[in-house]
Amino acid sequence: MDEVNLVKIEPGREVVVMQLDGGREFLEKAESLGLRTGVRIKKLSAQVMHGPVMIKIGNSKVALGYGMAKRILVSRTGT
Repeated sequence: MDEVNLVKIEPGREVVVMQLDGGREFLEKAESLGLRTGVRIKKLSAQVMHGPVMIKIGNSKVALGYGMAKRILVSRTGT
C-alpha cells in the first residue's frame, strides 16, 4: 500500500500510521497523543488554508496542526 501524509487523506477515511517523520520533540508530542506506528486512526475533518486536522484515536478526538499532520505518514485501510 502507498504511504501518504495525513493531510492528503479525505475526511471519514480510516488509516494506519506507518511513520512519524520528525525529531525528538515531535515524537514525544505524538506519543503523548497516542500516535505511534501501527495505530489505526480516523480522519474526521480538515480546515481550509492549512488549518487543524481532526482525528479520532481510539475513543479520543484530537486536533492536530497542519504541520504535524503533514509529518504523519499513513496507509489507507480497506474501510
